[in-house]
Amino acid sequence: METDIDLLIEKVSQLNDLNNLMLKNINSGYFRLSREIKSIKEAVVYLGMKTVQNLLIIHIIQQLFSGGEEKRNRMFDMKMYWKHVLGTAVASCLVSEKLKKGDKYKLFSYGLLHDIGITILDICLPDYMDKVIEKIFKGLHQVAAERIVLGGITHADVGAWICRKWNIREDIINIIEFHHTPLYAQSDNEYIKMLYVGDVISNNYYQRLLGLNPNYEMDKQIAISLGLTDEDIREMVEEFPAALEQAWNYNWIL
Repeated sequence: METDIDLLIEKVSQLNDLNNLMLKNINSGYFRLSREIKSIKEAVVYLGMKTVQNLLIIHIIQQLFSGGEEKRNRMFDMKMYWKHVLGTAVASCLVSEKLKKGDKYKLFSYGLLHDIGITILDICLPDYMDKVIEKIFKGLHQVAAERIVLGGITHADVGAWICRKWNIREDIINIIEFHHTPLYAQSDNEYIKMLYVGDVISNNYYQRLLGLNPNYEMDKQIAISLGLTDEDIREMVEEFPAALEQAWNYNWIL
């Protein structure tokens, strides 16, 4: 995370698969870039070092954890959950655009990273993840279900723990650890709050697709602190399905 920019560009450029995947996704169209990015160096200049680092991390994580245990009749559907992850990235961008605050490219990349704890749990503890989903289908909030099944911890705790083990940047750890509880964060508060709103919009959308009654009620205090009105939130909820469909068509991260 503290590497020299030129060294990072050199290393990524030497890995053809990673280099090509990065450029393909950066030029996917969802970001609405005004020019084609032809190299990782251009990406750093145009999107910023942190955004490029974030995108590299998510692509590397997908290579490290490419699939959970093969098992029939599983309750947890990783492909559907990746759609939620993408949905959170998209919805967070809508929040950024609505408020005219923050770097929406960086926020999009944060959205792709926020649920790394789910990926780790699905690889390491698939049976426990199925038990979590079973409780969600019975009406429990995801965080409550995880605390019951996992003995008091959540996917946010797991994600933050693995990122600290990997010496990932502190702003990413904060996003991962506090995306359900942004008022507890000591730094990066505005980005975490915007991601929180995006996460709620995406979670409720996918719960409806699964035939559930959405149980993610948005914290009014957080919305107000960002300057979001009820009308703003309603408009973003209405815009979200079309924006998500556009992003999904570009095959982001999948």
